[in-house]
Formats: sequence, structure tokens, C-alpha cells
Amino acid sequence: MKKIFTFFLFFCIGLTASRLYAETDSITCNIFMYNKASVGCHCYVSYSGTAPSSATFVWNFDGGVIMQGSGAGPYYIDWDIAGYKTVTVHVTYQGQTCNNSRSIHILPAPTVYNVTGGGTYPYGGTGVPIGLSGSQLNYNYYLYMVGSTTPVTNKTGDGNALNFGNFTTAGIYYCMGKVDSSSSSCLHYMNDSVTVTISGYVPTAYICMVTYDTLSLHNKIIWNRITGYHLAHFNVYRQTSRENVFAKIAELPYNNLTVYVDTTVNPIIMAQKYELSVTDSSGTESAKSPFHKTVHLEVSPGVQGFNLIWNPYEGFSFYTYLIHRKLNNGPWQLIDSVASDQISYTDPYFTSGLMTYYIGVLRYAPCNPSLKSEVYESVVSNTMTSAPLGIDELAAQGLVVYPNPARELINILLPASTGNFLTYLEVYSMDGRKHLEQSTSQTRVEMDISSLPAGMYFLKVVSKDGARTGKFVKD
Repeated sequence: MKKIFTFFLFFCIGLTASRLYAETDSITCNIFMYNKASVGCHCYVSYSGTAPSSATFVWNFDGGVIMQGSGAGPYYIDWDIAGYKTVTVHVTYQGQTCNNSRSIHILPAPTVYNVTGGGTYPYGGTGVPIGLSGSQLNYNYYLYMVGSTTPVTNKTGDGNALNFGNFTTAGIYYCMGKVDSSSSSCLHYMNDSVTVTISGYVPTAYICMVTYDTLSLHNKIIWNRITGYHLAHFNVYRQTSRENVFAKIAELPYNNLTVYVDTTVNPIIMAQKYELSVTDSSGTESAKSPFHKTVHLEVSPGVQGFNLIWNPYEGFSFYTYLIHRKLNNGPWQLIDSVASDQISYTDPYFTSGLMTYYIGVLRYAPCNPSLKSEVYESVVSNTMTSAPLGIDELAAQGLVVYPNPARELINILLPASTGNFLTYLEVYSMDGRKHLEQSTSQTRVEMDISSLPAGMYFLKVVSKDGARTGKFVKD
């Protein structure tokens, strides 16, 4: 059973606008507060007369405990015994004085009753009733749905059990009560909550975003949980080699984290489309959601820098693409942004070394997968690395690499000028990840590449003569 928790609604309704005090004015002693409240309520009390804040204020709250406030206020006062309480204030300013008092009726906190009803009803039916096991005369009771800050409905107590009516919206419902309908009264939780669920209907599950997972280096599909239905699992679909034909690639139990990482495709090769559905406990599958499509980025060196091109993200509306860059293993930098109707960009930045890029899309509202505190705010493309034109061919820089393509080993012949000086060798994949590194003070070095997957790689050579970058192929 829930303990009784109390939260409070405080409004500054009816407060007069502040004004400058003139020495010729006579000070007044007005008190703003409501006429009723309940035990355990932090009641709002404030001075609203003409004296400035530099005046001296002496308050008496008739046994109330000051929870917050000083001087002219506002104050939040807690009375723990029911009855009529008198609040007085004595104000002194430049030889003038005034006094005033007001009465407030502190009523017992609402009796705690149990929320009743809820349950499952068939899709298309009239819903299920929700009520309260009892009520107090002239106390007010408010029914809320979890996730909403405004009440669904309310009723005034008549001393009997209450029926709030039938409800068709799936979700969790709870009730709160207060002494009357004025904003002075504090709300108190009633016991328990009830759930409304719908049978014979499977809602559509919607993808929140699809993005590139920088940890696993695969596509990640993210969605928010659906509640209020008897659901068994979510189904993830990916487009096949035929347009708009999707095949199921995964089933995830309903209680799992609502995130799926697709390890069966390589994001560097092409963009992918995904759809989502949900299956209930009877085996009925919902309609598939509208698809989302990842952003696939390609980068190539140009005469004036680096050329970026990508496909549009599809799945939600947005206004801007964010372009990020890093040099070698340096930090990521946001270098520019372009409108969402643009899918290409030339970065005029030109320097020796490996340049890595990705494209970001900021979502209008974050994704909140269940069972995890992390939220996802941005879609990101795959990362892609390139080297400037003119340094693709290591041989043109006084280096020899053979064989190329290679399967187990590559041999690297360095210029004679590097002899007896330490030279660093690094191998990167096209997405900017460093796979191998080695150092040597010789002019001939053998590097074992047998652990690398087949594909194209960058070889970066850093010596006393500077940095050189080129490509080789692993069979």
C-alpha cells in the first residue's frame, strides 16, 4: 500500500501589483492567504501591504511551523493540529506602525480510501469503471493518469463510495483528495492505483530513431515502450534487396530494453531501412510502423579539401544536419551545419593526416528506452575517414609497400634518411578505427596484417621527415 504523500499547489491569485513606497504614504498591513487548508499542508502566507521590504515585519502564526520564508514573505506554514488559526503581522517603518490579522481554518487531512476498479475490456467496448472505496462530505477527489499533470476527472465527496465512471484509455490511474475545491487546499494521495488494459487490439509500435552505434559500430534501432496492453514481444524488420519488402531480423521480449543493435549488416557499406511491430500474448501482430532510414556518409578527397555526401535521414522531421570532424586521433569538433534539404558538403580544411567525419541529426524530442536512464537525442551517421589527394601513393613519397594487395604480411621500405630514427607505423580502417601500430628505427620493416578483416586500409607513417599516409588492400 502506498504511504500517504502530500504535495501542494500554491498560486499567487489575487496578489496586488508591487509599487514604490513614498515617504508621505501611510503603511498598510494586508495579509494574503486562503481561508482553508488541511493538516500537513504547506500553506501560503504573504504580506501584501504598502510597506517596503526594508520595513520590520513581526509575524505570529498561531502555532504554525515556518517551513520557508522571512521578512515580508512569502511564507509556507505547516499546522499539524486542526482548528481555526489566527495569523497576525506587525509592521514598523520610519516611525509608522500597523497591525493586521486573518483567520484560516485548518481541517483534518482527507481520510485515505482505496482506488477501486480497473481491469481489461475488449477492444471497441465501453471500458471499465474506476472508483474510490469511500469519501468525505464536501471533500474533493481528483483522478489522474500516470504521465499526466492534469486530472482526468473529479468528484465532490458525499460520504459514500465514489464512481468516477468508465474509462477506455489504457494506462495506470490514481486518485488524490483535498478539503475543498479552492487552490488553498493541498492534495493527498489515496491508496493504491488501478490499471486499464485493452484486449483484442494490438497498438502500433513506432520507431523513435535509427542511428549508428559508436561502441558496437553497427546500426541501433530505438523505440519507446508501450503500456496498457498484454504484449509479448517487439519485432524488428529490415528492408531486403527488394524495395519496400521487409524481413524480420529480431524478436525482443516485451520486458527487454527497447533498443536493438543490428550486427548483421555493415553501416559503412550502405544505408538501411527498418520497421517495427509488436505481438500480443495471444500471438496477434500489430501493423508495422512507418520505416526509418539511417544516414550513410561517404567522404572523398578533393582538390580543395574533402567532399562529403550522404543520404537523407528518413523517419521524422528536422531542420539541420550537423557536420563533425576530427584530425587523426584528436577530439571531435562541430565544424558546420547545413539545412535538412542539403546532402553534400565540401570541407576546405586541408592538412596532412587522416580526417574522419560524421553527420548528426538532432531529434526534436529525445528517445527514452525503458529500463535505462540514458536518453538518445541525436541520430549519427557512420564515421568515415579519408586522406588528402597527393598522399595516396606511398611510393610517390619515397616509400615502398609490397605486396599490395596482401594477405599475411606487408613489407615497408622507408627512405634512408629515416635510418636510426624512430618511425611509427599505424593502420586504420576506412571508418577511422586504428587496428595496428608498430615502431621501428630500421629502413625496412615487416608488418603482420593477418588479423585484419579483408578490405581497404590506411597506412600512416610518422617519421622525422613528417607524416605520410596511403592505402593498401588486405585480401
